[in-house]
Amino acid sequence: MKAFIKRFPFTLTMLCLLTLAAFLTNTHSGPLSTQWLDRVGFAPIDLLALDLGRIFTSAVVTSGGVVFWEALAMVAFAVGLAEWRTSSRRAALTFWGVHLLTLILASVVIALPLHWSGITVGSLVALSRDVGPSAGYFGALGLAVATLKRPWHWIVGAAIFAALTFAMLAIGGHGSLGMELSA
Repeated sequence: MKAFIKRFPFTLTMLCLLTLAAFLTNTHSGPLSTQWLDRVGFAPIDLLALDLGRIFTSAVVTSGGVVFWEALAMVAFAVGLAEWRTSSRRAALTFWGVHLLTLILASVVIALPLHWSGITVGSLVALSRDVGPSAGYFGALGLAVATLKRPWHWIVGAAIFAALTFAMLAIGGHGSLGMELSA
C-alpha cells in the first residue's frame, strides 16, 4: 500500500480533493446547486475581478451526480496513467498547467473580447460559471498518449480526438446556452 501511495501521490490527492468537494457540495449524489456554483465556479469575468481562487476551486468541483463519478474515473485513469508513465511532478504540472491555461486563454482570447464587443453570446460566456477538472485530465491524458511509441501515439491520439468530437456533437442541444458555450 505504501508503494502505491508513493507511486501515485498526485492522482490520489486529486481523487481525495474531488471526493471531499463532492461530499461538501453534495454533488456525489445530485447536481451542484446554484449557490455552490456561484461560490466555487469560474467565469471569465472573474479574471477582471482578480478572483483567482476560483480557477483552482473549479478544478475540484463537478456539476454533480453522474458527472462527478465520470470525473473521478477520468482523473483516476488519465492522471494516474500520466503519473505512471512519467512522474508525479510532470503529471501535476501538466494537469494544472492545462487547466489554468485553458481557463485563462479561453477568457482572454475569446470570452472577454466578445463580451467587450457587445456580442450577446460573448456576454453569456463571460458571465457563465463552470466547474470540473476536464481540461486538466485531458491534458494528462495527452501527456500519457505522447509517451507511447510510434505509431501508437498517433493511433490512440486520433481515436481520442474522434471520441471527443463525437461527444461534443452528441451533447448539442442539451442544457442552457451559456453552459453549452462555456463547456
